Amino acid sequence: MSSGPSGERRDEDLGVLLVSVSARLTRLYGRVLGQLDTPLTFRQHRMLRRVSEGHTSMAALAAFGNLTVPTVSESVEVLVRRGLMNRQENPQNRRSLLLSLTPEGQAAKEAADVALADAGEQLLQAVPEERRQLLQESLASIFDAATEIFQQPSTAGPATAAARGSK
Repeated sequence: MSSGPSGERRDEDLGVLLVSVSARLTRLYGRVLGQLDTPLTFRQHRMLRRVSEGHTSMAALAAFGNLTVPTVSESVEVLVRRGLMNRQENPQNRRSLLLSLTPEGQAAKEAADVALADAGEQLLQAVPEERRQLLQESLASIFDAATEIFQQPSTAGPATAAARGSK
């Protein structure tokens, strides 16, 4: 039985450990982003990043992030009010809006990218170089599986579905 610096067990069930790591990383990245000159939430950073990559409609952002359009709209509204994003009418479809970053939004996104990359590098120091490729492949597989499960129409999770199947 091994434990980390905080005394928590590290020999937990793999699924529990995976969820624990995800929660810890979410809190860590939230703290990193919150300490920037232009503080951001993780969702705000992802929206800035995706708009900078060319996902300029709310529908595209919603589909890309497995979010609802009202959720994206609310997040975009905050970014517009903060002066980090612009919203303008789409000349090809007056019922839709096009999103773009302001210079301040671009600077905030870039600062967040650097800060998160630095945090990631610090984390990866704990992983031997020869295991990093396997880690990347494993995490990509888990991400794809989680995305597939998330996109299933059923509101019941895998455990609930399995329990129903055993009755």
